[in-house]
Amino acid sequence: MMTRLITRRFALIPGLLLTLGGCMTNATVELTKAPFDATTQLTNGTSGATKEFLDPTTEFTSSTTPGALADGRLLRARQKATVFAMHTHENLRADIARGQGEYLASLATLTGVSADRYPDFQATMIGSYPTLFDQQLSLSQSNERVIDLAWANGYGMPQPAVK
Repeated sequence: MMTRLITRRFALIPGLLLTLGGCMTNATVELTKAPFDATTQLTNGTSGATKEFLDPTTEFTSSTTPGALADGRLLRARQKATVFAMHTHENLRADIARGQGEYLASLATLTGVSADRYPDFQATMIGSYPTLFDQQLSLSQSNERVIDLAWANGYGMPQPAVK
């Protein structure tokens, strides 16, 4: 009697597995694959994240002129500062109004403001607050003004001639 019960249980398990395996229909497979197919069609088989990793290499290897690499780095630095300003606009606005804060310090770092020029940078940003955040400006225009002013106090400053 006991062996008969064990035999039934063992016969039930493979039957259950075969039944569950039959539940994987074509529709189920298609629903599972759909998000991946859509992403592949949208990005033509490449990922936007891959571009982030390959861009610095492309910029480096495409440079054939000795000065072009430095120009590429400055362009990339400005792009980073612009993205930073767009994503932290309200926090940056509050820091500029106060003349201090982590967002203002980060902007200074991203735009190449040296430590000895930072107090002047703070004063310039505070004094320019009304024109940087004029209510007539769109968000992108405001960000552009912020970046232009910060850049002029950092990487955009004329460098002293080396003797």
